[in-house]
Amino acid sequence: MNPILKAENLSHVYGVGTPFEKVAIDNINLEIFENEFIGVIGRTGSGKSTLIQHLNGILRPSSGTLYYDGEDCWAKGFSRNALRFNVGLVFQYPEYQLFEETVEKDIAFGPKNMGLPMVEIEKRISESLRFVGLDDSVRTASPFELSGGQKRRVAIAGIMAMEPKVLILDEPTAGLDPRGRDEILNKISEYRAEKKSTVILVSHNMEDISRVCNKVLVMKDSKIEMFAPVDEVFEHSAELCAMGLNVPQITRIFLSLKEKGFDVPSSVYTSRQACDAILKLTGGGAE
Repeated sequence: MNPILKAENLSHVYGVGTPFEKVAIDNINLEIFENEFIGVIGRTGSGKSTLIQHLNGILRPSSGTLYYDGEDCWAKGFSRNALRFNVGLVFQYPEYQLFEETVEKDIAFGPKNMGLPMVEIEKRISESLRFVGLDDSVRTASPFELSGGQKRRVAIAGIMAMEPKVLILDEPTAGLDPRGRDEILNKISEYRAEKKSTVILVSHNMEDISRVCNKVLVMKDSKIEMFAPVDEVFEHSAELCAMGLNVPQITRIFLSLKEKGFDVPSSVYTSRQACDAILKLTGGGAE
């Protein structure tokens, strides 16, 4: 199987030749395949946002090559407009990018630019509203009259309406309460399952990533530190903590138990795994 996105020796340097020169991503090699759900995590300044802005052609690499479906995204004749329809990017706090007078017009903006017929656009508006958990009744409302959480959903729906093969979301749950966060993550998971699309989720919250993603990419100092299935990444929980990453609370508890001499795994990140580990430790428990 060929990767849908491939980065080969990808680097980006800001402010070249100035006192503010900074290497944001450094010699990144990465393959992303169809229908993967990838979590991207790293401390502020690790290169996460710069990396994802290369994946849909917003930023041009200083060196190296990005391929979409086997084609060099910066080769002569390659359509980066088409790339952005196929690789949709939802920025952090996307509600600040709403601009149309009604919800339906905002959601329709991308599909219209794709040249789709009105019948298809109408279908996609309704479908994307369903994916983000909003009723059709909000279609004619001004997006600026909605709550903060509803605005966030409308902005996400606008990217989903283009039905990109790869959907990238930069901190989609930032600033939301726990219930709102869970609802957004569940809707994104439902969208991926139904559309069979690839989803890349950038988050500072390892708990969210461990719950919905099947692979994790860890960024550190502009490089990829780890990229593996969730279980394999959590085998390095102590290293993740040492990097200052926000691993799930349950993982921290088991790391602490291990430090105190208890024979428990350090890779626990779900309540089910925790129950199994405790039962094993206690010999299955006593009645």
